[in-house]
Amino acid sequence: MTVHFDIAVIGAGVVGSAIARDLSRYDLKVVLLEANTDLGDESSKGNSALMTEGHDTPAGTLERDLVVRGYQRYMTEAPELGLPMRKTGAVMLAWTEEQRATVEKHVEQAHAEGFHNVHLLKGEEVAKRWPQFRPGVLCAQWMPDEVIADPFSTPYAYVLDAVTNGVAFLRPWRVSRAERNAKGWRLSSDSGEVLDASLVINAGGIRADIVEGLANYRDFTMRPRRGQYILLDKPARAIHDVIAYPTPTPTSRGILISPTIFGNVLVGPTAEEVEDRDDRGVTEEGLAALRKAIEDMVPTLRDMPVNTIYAGMRPATNHSEYQIIPRFDEHWLTVAGIRSTGFSGALGIAEYVVSLVFPKVFDLKPAKEVRGVRVPDLSETSVRPWADPDKIAADPAYSEMLCHCERITVGEVRDALNSPIPPGSIKALKRRTRAMFGRCQGFYCGARVQAMFDAAKVKRHA
Repeated sequence: MTVHFDIAVIGAGVVGSAIARDLSRYDLKVVLLEANTDLGDESSKGNSALMTEGHDTPAGTLERDLVVRGYQRYMTEAPELGLPMRKTGAVMLAWTEEQRATVEKHVEQAHAEGFHNVHLLKGEEVAKRWPQFRPGVLCAQWMPDEVIADPFSTPYAYVLDAVTNGVAFLRPWRVSRAERNAKGWRLSSDSGEVLDASLVINAGGIRADIVEGLANYRDFTMRPRRGQYILLDKPARAIHDVIAYPTPTPTSRGILISPTIFGNVLVGPTAEEVEDRDDRGVTEEGLAALRKAIEDMVPTLRDMPVNTIYAGMRPATNHSEYQIIPRFDEHWLTVAGIRSTGFSGALGIAEYVVSLVFPKVFDLKPAKEVRGVRVPDLSETSVRPWADPDKIAADPAYSEMLCHCERITVGEVRDALNSPIPPGSIKALKRRTRAMFGRCQGFYCGARVQAMFDAAKVKRHA
């Protein structure tokens, strides 16, 4: 017998998981479908992890409204979920007269649009505050409310919250067929599973156009945009601890250099349109551009050791705007083309989606008692379990070091494996704990982490 759901959300990236979380507040039967073995396993795992207040998004657009709202919600709700964040602030730098004019114009526009906590700093003030920058800065735009956050725990927290409050989470469940029927849609997976839904919400990220095609919609095409990164080792943080941007040009926002919530320094991303949405290769040209950004902005970082290099993929389309398209007469809602602002805008997007669905599709009000959840705080500046005597006294597994580079204990990895939503791969376990994230990239601890993962998997299927 085919199971019927009121709403099926396709895609458990940061946007789809935020939508599922908001829908869990209603007395409806909701399912979240993820094609991969774990949540956040596509575009959401390869972003810059910046929570921006929205002034750098186009004024007068839906994107601006939803990013602003997403930032507001995140600042309020993230602490309740246990999600760490640091308000490091961001600075946009000008070294030439042309760049100075651009920066001054950006500050004027920000003030005119209501972002009053954006300031113009003289070059002397920049040099005094941040002596690491290449000499000769003429001025800068200072944005003290910009935040660094945890890009991996955020979608995990949203899905955990959604599941705790009644949403079904199915993975891997890749939609391979979508057929209209009397109840709305019948969705089939590539493994032969079938379910019905009164409403489908396509939040398929980098593959949203493929999902659209299954329902015979052709409003946009995906133009994947690859972004390459260099992750510097933790000593770099002593040199650089602010989000730094170059002055943008008409064609590029440029490469940023930013601290991460895990204690490293991130350089990137590049912006390259590619044909293959799975092409996350790192290229010589990309690395050269990242190295040049270091040389141009913070040359004192040039000799810092590198933890890893990688690439992410942004779900850009042939349109510059978000592709949020309600087709309620056909029981379908598209949420696509979110590009690089999905992390900041996710909660705003979710709220907007809910405002479209209720009461236009379902005439309901939130009626459920919400059960709260918290995820482990993986921030470098938080009190880690190995340094918490009360935690160790209650469970010695938190004193047994497993990953020495990141100081992750056996107890933390065990807890992640015993989660109501256990990691579906060794890479997902890495994102849930930081184990194997350090300078050795799992050379010393990888075998033991893998053994724990394999044992937990066997136990779950016993």
